[in-house]
Amino acid sequence: MRYLLIALLPLAALSSCKNAGGDQAVKDTPQLQTVEVTDSTGYVVKYTRRAFDYAKEGEFSRRSPDGKLLEVAHFASDTLHGLRVLFYETGDTQIVETYQNGNFEGPYKAYYPNGQLELIGQYVGNTMDGEWKRYYDTGELMEIVTLRDNLENGPFKEYYKNGKLRTEGTYKDGDYENGLLKKYDESGTLIQTMNCEMGVCRTVWKKD
Repeated sequence: MRYLLIALLPLAALSSCKNAGGDQAVKDTPQLQTVEVTDSTGYVVKYTRRAFDYAKEGEFSRRSPDGKLLEVAHFASDTLHGLRVLFYETGDTQIVETYQNGNFEGPYKAYYPNGQLELIGQYVGNTMDGEWKRYYDTGELMEIVTLRDNLENGPFKEYYKNGKLRTEGTYKDGDYENGLLKKYDESGTLIQTMNCEMGVCRTVWKKD
């Protein structure tokens, strides 16, 4: 589903970092070691690890060959725990994720390159849950969708840029409209109602 893809794609960036090869520098302290790795393309990964078992512990960062910060995260016992932030090469925030013991838990935010908030929602038990909101790149609310177990399940509303309601209905087990669906024009006037069953909709009324 569209929300799931947006939320999970950033994991690929972290996976590639964990396997980065190339020049490596290790700075020892009594309990932690700071490791800095530069891969063959010049990207630099820096993190701290426990001296006795090499498990990541604390700050993790990734930078581009020209030194721009692309990612920061926090590890506990070699597992993501706390905030993970991805950045555009401009330095603006792209995605803010929250982890607990390696699982998504808590707020999730995604931003457009211009800095405007694009998507905001909540993870519970490693799944998208509750009300998620998407915005236009100019800041206006685009849609509100209810999710459960990573799927659209529950009421949804879509809006025009002028703030007027565009569509409202209910999703079931994904982006399948189910039940009564209402459509409005840009002035907010109801123009069509439909009865839907798992994404198959039949018009029951339409404005002349």
